[in-house]
Amino acid sequence: MGRRLRARRQSLGMSQRKLGELLGVSFQQIQKYERGTNRIAVTTLVRAAAALSAPMSFFFEGVGPQVKKPAEPMLHGGDIVIAQSLAKIEDLKVRAAFRTLIRALAQG
Repeated sequence: MGRRLRARRQSLGMSQRKLGELLGVSFQQIQKYERGTNRIAVTTLVRAAAALSAPMSFFFEGVGPQVKKPAEPMLHGGDIVIAQSLAKIEDLKVRAAFRTLIRALAQG
């Protein structure tokens, strides 16, 4: 996040001192945030986003685990109704038989 903070600040031509004034911290604290020496509190990050005219998401791009989108949706509207209906079948053997049938049809 510190690198993104620095990049945004520099792209606006803003000094560390000016950003520090806007956030109510010293320019040395801004240096520590940008270097990653100190962590940025969420409240400070919110103020930084406002001061730098950036959405909060800007600071989180590429941070944390990246979730892959499925190639295609698992269930469509009608499929959900069928799954709910299958779950309502009380006889466990009949429900298992339907599952086996559905899997066999899906493979072929």
